[in-house]
Amino acid sequence: MVTTQTADPPETAVPFSDETLLIQQAKQDLNRFGELYQRHVTQVYRYLLFRVGNVDDAQDLTSQTFMAAMQGLRRYRAEQPFIAWLLGIARNKTADFYRQRRPGRELELNEALPDYGDGIEELIGRQLAVEQVVQKLRILSPDRAEAVTLRLLAGLEVAEIAHLMEKNEAAVRMLVFRGLRDLQNQLGNWEETND
Repeated sequence: MVTTQTADPPETAVPFSDETLLIQQAKQDLNRFGELYQRHVTQVYRYLLFRVGNVDDAQDLTSQTFMAAMQGLRRYRAEQPFIAWLLGIARNKTADFYRQRRPGRELELNEALPDYGDGIEELIGRQLAVEQVVQKLRILSPDRAEAVTLRLLAGLEVAEIAHLMEKNEAAVRMLVFRGLRDLQNQLGNWEETND
């Protein structure tokens, strides 16, 4: 298929991707939003699980995030990647969650485990490792924990995190670096006390 252009596109034009087309279609027909949901639900859920540490709450917040995104889809502008926009909504839902949360409520880290047969030991080991990381992330400063979670678990680029956190890129790089160092130290201390 050959296309011709009558004028050169502006230098700041964002490449037209299949996701951009899908977003435009979803703005016209919300039935198309399900495809956007399928593309991004894992990243959003993973981010929220590490933020709240509870499967049920993370599932609820994931639903709330996608409902808010669907309702606000017409306001989305392609100035930032769609996943960054979604994680901004998720971040706001997390803040609302903690504001409404009753003081003293313990975080639950138990997830109903499906029957994996002989691989259950490996699954339990992974579950314990995730729980350790979640617990240690809570010890870090909030900004460092947020930056590490957005970078490693949600897979955002530094520029996207800087936009979400309203910080410059150098500050985000430093937060991620120091957060990873602190997390590594915390996990090392945990292993020493449990040997």
